[in-house]
Order: sequence, then C-alpha cells, then structure tokens
Amino acid sequence: MTKTLATVSMIAAAGAASAQLPQFMWDGGMKHVLITFDGSSIGVEVDPNSPQLELPLEMRNFGGSYQGNASVLDGKYYSSQFGFLADGFITLPAGAAISIELLSATQGLEAYEGGLRMMLANHTYAPMFGTNGSDTAWEWGGTMHHPWFAASELGDYSAEFEIFVSDAVTGERLTAFASDTVTLEWRAVPAPGTAALLGLGGLVATRRRR
Repeated sequence: MTKTLATVSMIAAAGAASAQLPQFMWDGGMKHVLITFDGSSIGVEVDPNSPQLELPLEMRNFGGSYQGNASVLDGKYYSSQFGFLADGFITLPAGAAISIELLSATQGLEAYEGGLRMMLANHTYAPMFGTNGSDTAWEWGGTMHHPWFAASELGDYSAEFEIFVSDAVTGERLTAFASDTVTLEWRAVPAPGTAALLGLGGLVATRRRR
C-alpha cells in the first residue's frame, strides 16, 4: 500500500482581507517551496518561475490588532508568501510521511501554522519550527501550506530547513531515503505609507516649533 500526495493549486480571491485577520493581499503573490520525491530522494527548491517575487521576501507591520489566535502577529512584521507545495504527485511508502525541520534561523524569527491563504479563518497560528518551545520538525500534510513567518524588529532574516521522509507515527527520520535542504529569506520593512506619515509628523512638529 502506498500513500499519494497530490498537488493542490488555489487562486486567492482579490480584495482586502478581513480587518479581524492578518493582511496578505498586499504582497502581490506567493512564492512556493516545491517538494519532490522520486522514490529514493527528496528534492526541494524555491520556485524559480516567480521573478517578480525575488528574495528576500518582505515582512511588514501594519499595526493591526487581530482577533483570536491571529493575535500572535500583533505588533510584528510578518509574511505568509512562502508556501510548501508538492511539485507534481508524490507517492510515499506505507507508513511514511514528509517532515520539514528547522536547522537554523536568524535570532528573532518566528513561525506559526497557516494553511491555504484564502482560508485564513481556518489557520491555527500554532507555534512551529521551534517558536515558543515548539518542535523544530513539522509533519507536512502534502497540500499547499503557507506558514506565517514573523519578527518584532526591522532587518534581514533567513532560515534553513531540511525536508526528509519520516515515520508517519513517530516522526522519526527514515534513513533509507535522502533528504534535501532549502534556505528562505525575508526582510522586515515598514508598511507602505509609514515612512511618509513619519515624515509628515516630523514636518508638523518642525512647523509648530517655529
């Protein structure tokens, strides 16, 4: 018996996200981390066919206050552009799964469970990849999954991940199969209009002093 993971493609609906949920439509699209398995080895690469989304991807702080589990993003720079996606069909041995483990990351980078981007209300925002003491390894379900990556400070961030075949019950690595690694990069920047507003505030203060 084998298990097949099918590619899932989804087009996000146009329009602004709910004010109660994090914004994501601003960023202009998705950047997929494509995963393959040829029966003996895992392969992974950041989709090269999205030139308009060159690395590092931007994380932005909109100053929003979100309800429920999404409140973990309050006051932070964040992005859900990166998404893990099967590059075609993946057939795994019985009892096997694919796990993704954080090997290293810039200090201050956080990660939270997401999912399909147009289904924000279903995201759990549970900490992952070592955030808040969570396991550094996470079992991928085989469908498109866009985690939320976040940081509290401006600057450049990166994270290296290893993708490997694991036991679906214990999560242990199955050493008979080769793994692969990928590095993702972000840059936390001010939200659009923030710099202009700060400049305007300074101008008003200057005029008042005069």
